[in-house]
Amino acid sequence: MTDSNALPNYWPSVLIASLITGLIISALGIASGYLTIASEPAGSSFNASSSVGILACLLGAIAGVIVNWHYAKEHQITYKIGKGALLGFLAGLFAVIISTVVSLVWTELIDANYNQALYDWQMANIDAQNVPEETKEMSRNFVPKPGSPIALATQFGVGILGLGIMNVISGIIGAKIFASEKD
Repeated sequence: MTDSNALPNYWPSVLIASLITGLIISALGIASGYLTIASEPAGSSFNASSSVGILACLLGAIAGVIVNWHYAKEHQITYKIGKGALLGFLAGLFAVIISTVVSLVWTELIDANYNQALYDWQMANIDAQNVPEETKEMSRNFVPKPGSPIALATQFGVGILGLGIMNVISGIIGAKIFASEKD
């Protein structure tokens, strides 16, 4: 096994995995938003387009596997699964940053009406719910205004938490598959 103090630079592998994963997450997230906007608000908290968002989240977990595959194969090295967990977390973190930047570029430069249309759909979906008016009002107050600092911080925080944890796990799996010493 290679001495962990002398391991080669892992940042190129982290950036490659982050870029691949961040672009996948962005594309699927934007597609999910358009599918939501195109659907009729029915008052349900889960609709068919939500499954695309869930798929984006699950595919976001591949960053940990990709980074460990690339790093181990590129340098022909082995290392402990803790290093794989770190690589997975970093790849997930940077995937969220890339995805957030792509989403901001999309909503600010390509389709400035996207966030407002999604927000309007969410408000119409709340109105379509068969619940008391007080509950609807609480729900409306819970949805942040599109593009607001609270909305961005929520998206970023949930992304880091979710993808961070999932990519720590997939990083451990990736390290075990691609970087562990073979018996």
